[in-house]
Parts: sequence; C-alpha cells; structure tokens
Amino acid sequence: MSLGRSPTRAALALRSLASAPDHPLALAALMQQPENQISRRTALKIVAAGGAGMALGCGFEGELSNAQAIPQEALEMSNETWFAQRAWSVSANKVLPGPDGSSTTVTSLAESIHRPRSAEEIAALVKALPPETPIACVCGGHESSGAALVADHGAVVFDLVELKGIAFEESGGERRVTVGSGVVFRELVEAVREQGGALPVATGPGVGVVGYALNGGLSSYFSRRLGLLGQRAVRMTVVMADGTLRTLTPEDELFTHMLGAGSALAIVADMTFRLADARAVKGAEQLIFGFEERGQAVEFSRAAMQFMKEAVIPNESVSLELVVTGTNALVLTTVFYDSFMGDTGEFVEPLRALAGSKKLPTLADAHWSSWYEAAAALWPVIAEQKGSPLATSYHCAGTPASPDDEVLDFVADVMVGEAPLEEAEMSIIEIRTLGGAAQRGPRIPTGNCAHAFFVDLITLYDSSLKTPAERQAIVNLTNSVVDRSRAVAGLGVDFSGTHSQADDVGRSAVAAEIFGSGAMAEAVSAVKTRVDPANRFRFHPFAKFLG
Repeated sequence: MSLGRSPTRAALALRSLASAPDHPLALAALMQQPENQISRRTALKIVAAGGAGMALGCGFEGELSNAQAIPQEALEMSNETWFAQRAWSVSANKVLPGPDGSSTTVTSLAESIHRPRSAEEIAALVKALPPETPIACVCGGHESSGAALVADHGAVVFDLVELKGIAFEESGGERRVTVGSGVVFRELVEAVREQGGALPVATGPGVGVVGYALNGGLSSYFSRRLGLLGQRAVRMTVVMADGTLRTLTPEDELFTHMLGAGSALAIVADMTFRLADARAVKGAEQLIFGFEERGQAVEFSRAAMQFMKEAVIPNESVSLELVVTGTNALVLTTVFYDSFMGDTGEFVEPLRALAGSKKLPTLADAHWSSWYEAAAALWPVIAEQKGSPLATSYHCAGTPASPDDEVLDFVADVMVGEAPLEEAEMSIIEIRTLGGAAQRGPRIPTGNCAHAFFVDLITLYDSSLKTPAERQAIVNLTNSVVDRSRAVAGLGVDFSGTHSQADDVGRSAVAAEIFGSGAMAEAVSAVKTRVDPANRFRFHPFAKFLG
C-alpha cells in the first residue's frame, strides 16, 4: 500500500518511528522505498512534530492537499520571557538614552505570540485574524534592528521556531535540501555535512537559514564560489497576506522579489536550495596576529588589502577575509576552492611575512581541510558574544570592482582607524572579497550581488556595562564613520538588508543600494503594494522603503 496515497496512514507510520533513537535514518530508509513516497510538506511537518529536525535522503512527490489546521492558541509565557529566549541581540539604537538621559528595557510589544507548526497552520492563523492585524515573523532572532522581535502594540508575532524540518531530495540529477523556517545554520550545516554537500552559509550558528536567504544570503567564505544563498533557492512554500498558501518556483514573478525582500511580502514556511558538493571547497588557512596600538592594525590592514587586491580579487579560486577585532587581533581566513592549483601554505606566506615585518605576534596558524571545518570554525567565538542585552549595529561598504588605492586608504585610515573598537569591545571590522559566482548569479533584490570588495562594520557590546552617555557616544562614532564613507567616490554604503542597520531611519540607507538598483527597488515596491496592500507585513528591515 502506498503511503503517498494515504497521508493519514503515512503520518501514523512515520510518527511511530519518531520514538526510535535513530528516527532520522529510519525515516530516510522508509522514504527511499518507491511505494512509500510522500509529500515534501508532509515530511517536513512530521519531522518537526517528532523533534528530529532532519529527514535524510528523501524523495518527494506531490503536495499535501486540503490539510486542515486549527489556529493555535497564543503562547502563555510573557513577552519579556519570550524575548529573552529568542533575541540574540538588540539594536544599539534601541538602547540609546531618552531626553532625560535614561533608557528603557527592550522587549516585544506584540499583543500575542504564536508558534505555528506547519504552513497550513500559518495559513489558518492568518485567515483567523482580523484582516487589518499586523503580523511579524521571527526566524532566527538575528535581524539587525529587531523589528520583528519587538513588533508593536496590536501586532501578532509568528515565531517559526517549530518548523525544524530538513529534507534532502534528488531532482533531475541535482541534489536539493528543503529547510523549514525554524532551522538555524548549526542544524543545517551538520545535516549537509552528513550528505557530503556544501552551501554558502552564515558564520553564525544561531542565524535563521530562511530569514538569511530572504535578505540575500551573503556568505563571506563561500559566496565567491557558490553564490549567495538566495541565488541557490529553487522553491519556497509561502503564506500570503490574505492567508493563501502557495508554492513558488523561479517561474513565478514573486519568487525573485522574495529573495531580498521576502519578509515584507509573505510568510515563508520552507525553502529549497540547490546543494553543491563539499569538494567545491578544498580547505582554508587561518592566521591570527596580535597588535597593541591601533596604528599597527591600520598599517597591517592597508598592506593586507593590497595583497587582496593584487593576488586574491583577480583569482576566483580563492577568497580572503581580514577581521580586525576590538580584542586587538587580526584574523585572516583564506578559503581555497576546487579550482585552486598550488600550495595553500605558500599562497598565504606573504601574509605571514607581512606580520613578521611589522613585528606582530602570531596567535594562531591553522589549516582547515573541508567545507564543514570552515563553516563551523567561528561557532565557539560567536557563542561568547553575549550581553545583558548584547547591543549591535551593522553597516557595510564596498565596490563593484577591484577597489582603487583611495578606497583602500579610507578603509584603513577611517574604518579601521576610527571605528569604536575600544569603546565597544566585541566589535569587528570584516574586510572581504566577494564577486565571482555572486556577481554572475541571478539578480535578486540585494546590493550584495554587485560587489567584489566588501567591508562590514559590526558594533557589539554589553549594554549593561555602558552608561547611556557611553552608548550614545558609540553610535555617534559609528555614524561618523558611515557618513564619511558616503563621501568616498566609488564606495557604496549600506547595500543589503543583511548587513545594513535597518533602524537608521532617514540617515544612511538608500533603496537603490539595498535592493541593488533603482529599477529593482521600484519593482519590489510595486510587488509589495500588490501582494500586501494593507501592509500587514510591516516589521522587516525594509520598512522605511516599503510601507
């Protein structure tokens, strides 16, 4: 008897496996049998309900139809408790002092919070709410301004943390993975590793995969070879503002606009991505040097960027990221792709020699031999980034081609030399190569598609250790650097939803740079007006442009 013809019996059979210790493998074995083909959405629902978080090696046919879902009751926990669980950080702008010099506790203002367990339940919840009720969706809790986490009075939050399905399939000789909107990168990376695959993933283990892709999905180590994560999307299950459930593919007009502005247009229950082979990444070399004075970091960065310009940007078989930290470290990570020919150690030798010439101590010299090692390398570091709460701000700048020397001098002298690294001790400046597959891939609504050279200024600090005046001073220093960046010819600023500070309202972001071009910005705005005319989805990084 085919389970695919009887979703109810399929669910019963698979739920009985959920109690087994090796449930994911048992599920995979069952689904590999031709007579047991069930729908992709059914599998994702069952895995999420069973708590396994993974369905390995699955083949899928059709879609579950006419599914009935009863709107879920709101969470009983307080907004403060939920916010503390789900928010990795808060925007530095939200802990600034008021007119009297004080600052208030940041928490969710939503009227209620729900945790739907399937696309059908999301659709039922949307239809059950009054049509004017605004809706915020939370995936991983890392959005820079925290718009969805905080929401507003009268809003309803959909916390998608229960949508934990990860399912693999073969389609036309291509391997794919479907990811539920509650999945974070630690979970996805571990699952993809088991399949011998690779994806352009974020370095943060707790970042929501789907939310990341809906902002473009730039990966500092892998996008040069594998493109942006959004560029690898081939399918998504979405719920529209009126509660309509749809499956989108690249043939749908809305599909492209979702991959850079999706959180403003619809609720995404799951996304499917093309998998690359793990062999696409040969390995990486990481060098970490210490410095005592900021001037040392400035001069080392200037010389390292020249190496990047001369040896890395013209060579698409390799990428390089330099991170300058508030803890006085210079971290250079060189990732080598499958087309690289030569010795990786010899390639980075000029960087070792550069540090030696400036008498900088070597703190670490590591070799990674796989995509997985590179993908997971920073998890322990990010786990230490904590605060009560952790205050963050994200700004970026870059060039569409190899940067000229004036740009490199500005990045060294001003961005490295004057950013608030001492004032905000966990802050980092990331200087990276991009371009390659990201530039050649399909144009999606993010300025990251256009850039070959990319700089992130990420300000992080424990706000409980700063007075209101000190918090304001950190923001002022950051704003000064960003404003001066705008005056540098050829240097674009704030050109993605992932890496721009969304609540710098009226200051730094330009729609054409966020979405990659004026034409793309206009197209996204037109689609927003059509698919969400009441602006129900108003809690997203693009609210200043779309709403």
